[in-house]
Amino acid sequence: MIPEEPFVRLLPTQACDMVPSAVRWAQAVHTALKAVPRQEMLRPARESLSAVTWVLAAAADFEDRIPPAFTAEVLAREAGVGARVWQKRTAWLREHGWLEHAGAHAWSGWQLRSPGVEHPQPGTRPA
Repeated sequence: MIPEEPFVRLLPTQACDMVPSAVRWAQAVHTALKAVPRQEMLRPARESLSAVTWVLAAAADFEDRIPPAFTAEVLAREAGVGARVWQKRTAWLREHGWLEHAGAHAWSGWQLRSPGVEHPQPGTRPA
């Protein structure tokens, strides 16, 4: 039997090593999550959403974007969840206005968002 290689993290795990705006985003997601009734989202789903949220925050750059080099597979592995759980949790974040694809395609990377806040498109200036 071939021994399994130890998992090496690619992303920071401490908030102090992350982009401050991404940390604020993750904290805001957690605050919003507290308002979701426990009957709607059970503890395992909350825990995996927390892991996904912090991995997205850790991968974000100073423009709150997650580059396409961080594939769903890589990010799910960092979060310690499977592909299907990753899809469900990122879908929840998108449906609630916290996350969107950075470009026209799913492979364009991600953009962290805050619901109800107008976000200018990258490369444009606000009026």
